Amino acid sequence: MSRKLRAGIIACGRMSYAHSRAYAAMPDVDLVAGADISPEALARFRDEFGITEEHTYSDYVDMLENEQLDLISIVSLHHQHAEMTVKAAEYQPKAILCEKPIAVSLAEADAMIAACQAAGTRLIIGHQRRYNAQYVAAYQALHDGAIGDLVSIETHGHPWSSLLVDGTHTIDLARWYADEAPIAWVMGQVDWTEARNGWGTRVENAALFMYGFQNGVRGLHTCGGAPVPGSEDRAVLWPEVTGPNYHWLLLRGTEGELWIWGDKASEGIPWVRLVRGGKEEELAIPDLPGTAHERLIRDMIDCTASGACHTLDATSARATLEVLMAAFESSRRRGMVTLPLEIGENPLFAMMDA
Repeated sequence: MSRKLRAGIIACGRMSYAHSRAYAAMPDVDLVAGADISPEALARFRDEFGITEEHTYSDYVDMLENEQLDLISIVSLHHQHAEMTVKAAEYQPKAILCEKPIAVSLAEADAMIAACQAAGTRLIIGHQRRYNAQYVAAYQALHDGAIGDLVSIETHGHPWSSLLVDGTHTIDLARWYADEAPIAWVMGQVDWTEARNGWGTRVENAALFMYGFQNGVRGLHTCGGAPVPGSEDRAVLWPEVTGPNYHWLLLRGTEGELWIWGDKASEGIPWVRLVRGGKEEELAIPDLPGTAHERLIRDMIDCTASGACHTLDATSARATLEVLMAAFESSRRRGMVTLPLEIGENPLFAMMDA
């Protein structure tokens, strides 16, 4: 038998536990190490997963130098993804699983992809909702022809969130439902009246944009809410989205519609609903083995061994990030933006700095 793969975690806060538990559930993986600047986070990590103190580190580079890791999860703040991924690639692990978004600019994303390609390391980005059962149910129905040919995708994000924090998941799903067809253009507007921060990164208050795939499918996305000038009110772009359900999706086809009520079913509302021929049908949600992260990581290991392309390969995440950057750039230009986007910077940051 070949040896077990050695896995380590960079940044051991609460968001890392989905990764850590998934590695711990794999019979061919040993979760052996973790790194975090917080002693409290490391103590909880040791207690939860039985890791000895000599295998936990306050400096992630020390972990990389000492542990000879095959699999590395990076679950740090958004602006740290690029630096940590590029550094981790120097140690040539078999695969790196970096949390979403891939980065906060296209230049950073390109540096991450180039570093991993040079090292022979598979880079996967954690848009794990492609593995959640309700989104899989809608995907299967769509590709079984339940609504005919896809015409448009309407999505609405959380009223208190932003594109880089949460919209990246939603747009990734939209691109997945559209078979990752290239996107030709984006036109939108953002509000950043308030100084807000999400996961270490400056973020907007609200965003609204349309986009067009090269195959003719159209998309519409809203996210967040913004103060109303001259009032104490706050305009929420899509009030039907609540905390637990995260976002709301509507797929329109030539023969019907699929409604997806986000991450969590709401009482009295079908989680995934098919509307066709004047009739409504609640779709059955498949019983999938393990957690979404377990299925993601299982595929990561298998694809790394076989050389097959993983559905969450970093190049796909870069395409999602490009849509978000194009929405910011459209707001900066006050007009439509065509893709590919020929800028490396984050246009939202540039507007804020100016």
